[in-house]
Amino acid sequence: MMNRHHRQSGAAMLLFVLFFAFAASAMMFALNQSIFADLSDFNQLVRSKQSMLASESGAEDVVYRLVFGTFSVGNTEVLSLLGVGATTTTAYDSVADVYTITSQATKDTVVRKSEAVLSIGAGSAFNYGLQAGNGGITLSNGSDIYGNVYSNGPVIGAGTATIFGDIVSADAGGLIQTISATGSVFANTIDHIDADGDAHYNVQIGTNAQNPVGGIRYTPATNQPLVPLPIDDATVDTWKQSIIDYGTTITAADPLCLSGTYTIDTNVTIGYLKVECNLDIKKTGASTIVTLDGPIWVQGNLSFTQGPTLQVDPALGRRSVQMIADDPSNRLTSSQIEIRNSTNFAGSGDSRSYIMLLSMNESASVSGSEIAINVSQSANGDVLAYAGNGLIEIGNNIDLREVTGYQIDVANGSSITYESGLASLLFTSGPGGGYVLDDWQQIE
Repeated sequence: MMNRHHRQSGAAMLLFVLFFAFAASAMMFALNQSIFADLSDFNQLVRSKQSMLASESGAEDVVYRLVFGTFSVGNTEVLSLLGVGATTTTAYDSVADVYTITSQATKDTVVRKSEAVLSIGAGSAFNYGLQAGNGGITLSNGSDIYGNVYSNGPVIGAGTATIFGDIVSADAGGLIQTISATGSVFANTIDHIDADGDAHYNVQIGTNAQNPVGGIRYTPATNQPLVPLPIDDATVDTWKQSIIDYGTTITAADPLCLSGTYTIDTNVTIGYLKVECNLDIKKTGASTIVTLDGPIWVQGNLSFTQGPTLQVDPALGRRSVQMIADDPSNRLTSSQIEIRNSTNFAGSGDSRSYIMLLSMNESASVSGSEIAINVSQSANGDVLAYAGNGLIEIGNNIDLREVTGYQIDVANGSSITYESGLASLLFTSGPGGGYVLDDWQQIE
């Protein structure tokens, strides 16, 4: 009996040990499977993220090259990032004027695709509230600039003139004098400035107390480069050619031009119009509203009197319109723009739409005294002033959105308020200069 009892106890213990071993093995197997699955998912996620990062980088690289135009771009570009290769293809739709950039990256079996859609606009990018050529910028007491300022010449202020942003006066002749800035200043020489940010300079006129700086003084410093103005003569020629190709010409022999000046003093919609004499847009009665549905080229002087209203046709959406004053036979005493009385300018209703007044007068660039654009009395609204080779004179109590010229003089109480939409300004005609990123998404 005793032997049978021990044999039964031994068998029960053996069964328990076998059951326990089986259960433990099953648990370990299940745990290993869970760990393996988690590790596999983690590795898959890592591969996915590596592929996504590579595909996004490929698309971003091509977009950067297209936008800045300083690097060549092939139809197919290959990029390697942390061992993951990305192939980026670029397709251009000439009808829609759109680039579609598709980038694909594969890590092991994980594929990710990114797509960016970049439309090319007919215009140029304006990146500063004021930008001047070698003639520089002069600001009178009480004038305010809301936006950064870049000048290839000196920037001279007076009294309480203030730049709400950074100031750059480029190259070895760079000078910033008697002005306040809420940002940083960059110039070879500073003279009685007041900067809330940093100061980058080589020469200081006056003491530190006479040139207070809220940030850090970097001296000696590398002078900033001379920067070309955003619209060149070739672009203007293209705009004018589009007016000839698609528009109407009022010739010098036309009865409207016989007096030497064509006058518009009634409500009218005009665009893609060339006028081979002076043009005066004048308010009569309660109002004169001129709606622009395309660019205007005046082969003479352009003036605004008695306070008319100029507006972009709402149908143009985010696009802007150019009004060009250019007599190629006389760019010294003609090709001028003058606002003689209060004039209101308005875009299409879209916050990115503006009217640009562009003068090809070049008197200032040859040391002459003629004014290319003279805003002598009140002007307000969505208006830009541009004179790449001329002087822009801004009188008292003027409110503009951006000013670019060879030389710029801003009088008392005037204000220029830069708006971010100017960095991708689109015009109704002409070569591409501004880009718009219409879409960017992961498609696989």
